[in-house]
Amino acid sequence: MIPAMRSACHLVCVFIVVLFPVTQRAYAQEASVRVIGDAFALDSMVPLYTETHCVSDNALTHDVLYTDMEHKLIAHKVLNYASGLVTPSFVQHNFYSQEVIAVELRQDQLMMAVKTADNPEPQEFLFPVTEASLPIVIDAGFDSFVTQNWNAIVGGQSKQFQFPFAARESLVDLRISAARCSYDNEADQCFILRLDNWLIGRLVASIELGYDSNLRRLTRFRGLSNIGDAKGGGQSVDIRYRYDNMSALVCSLDDLKLTGSAANNDIDITHVKDGSS
Repeated sequence: MIPAMRSACHLVCVFIVVLFPVTQRAYAQEASVRVIGDAFALDSMVPLYTETHCVSDNALTHDVLYTDMEHKLIAHKVLNYASGLVTPSFVQHNFYSQEVIAVELRQDQLMMAVKTADNPEPQEFLFPVTEASLPIVIDAGFDSFVTQNWNAIVGGQSKQFQFPFAARESLVDLRISAARCSYDNEADQCFILRLDNWLIGRLVASIELGYDSNLRRLTRFRGLSNIGDAKGGGQSVDIRYRYDNMSALVCSLDDLKLTGSAANNDIDITHVKDGSS
């Protein structure tokens, strides 16, 4: 993957999983499917992959399984909401690229780590969190940020926040505002997400998010995906989320065990470098 595209993928990887918060990882019982996202190529509408969002019966765990059109597992993300609805920690394994990304907020410190196939030792960084850096939004916490600020944003205000950018070992400024949907759906309220830094913004196109205006839940994602293609390149997608008729579906615990078996691909971010400078 070229550097610009890799950086962009590291940035947007955290905006796709924004649906069901939990507090810790524990599969005591079966995990049930709550929503499915079907991803299509943005320019051609060719089917690319499927996201299956799984929540345990006790609502403590949220896993996202990404499978290609041959039902092969290509990525796995785990979320932990112990630090708050807007600042969940997460670990994502991308199996195409053999890459692992992790972010965690602990009190007044933000830790991030990236482990790649060509570097067995993860690059780890620590950032102090101060009043000046707030609000910080991590991964799926973006959904809570949108719903908490819904009336203000829909009313015409734009909201700014800081976001962990793993590829550049930094926090970047992002801005969200309401916008007219680029697709035909009168029931949706759309939002545009842009980088508030012109230089980095040249690397990443804006992202369009569609929400059901009555239920205030995500219906569309249009922009660069967090899942690269089989050749390691980035891909722009149109993801359509389905919520109905999920009660009969059960997440595959075999798939979860498969991803967890690759212990050498995990990241331990208890010891990190100071990235405040």
